[in-house]
Amino acid sequence: MKIIIAATKTCTHRPKLEEQLQDAGLQYEVMYFEDHPELIDTYKLKTSPLLIVDNKVESVGMPEHSQITELKNNN
Repeated sequence: MKIIIAATKTCTHRPKLEEQLQDAGLQYEVMYFEDHPELIDTYKLKTSPLLIVDNKVESVGMPEHSQITELKNNN
C-alpha cells in the first residue's frame, strides 16, 4: 500500500496527519504541492492536506480516525 500526504508547505494539519499515520505504524510519503505541481492537475487538488492511497484520494482535509484505523487494518 502506498500512502501519500499531499499538502502545501504551510499546511498546519499535515504534522497532525503525519503523527496519526506514525501512531498507526503506517509508512507514508509527504509530497508538497509547491514541489510537485502535477499533483494539482492529477488529483484536482484544492484543499490541503489530501490523503492519497494507491493513487486514489481517500480523504480531502483531515481524515476521520476510522479511516486511519481502516488503513491500519488493511495493511
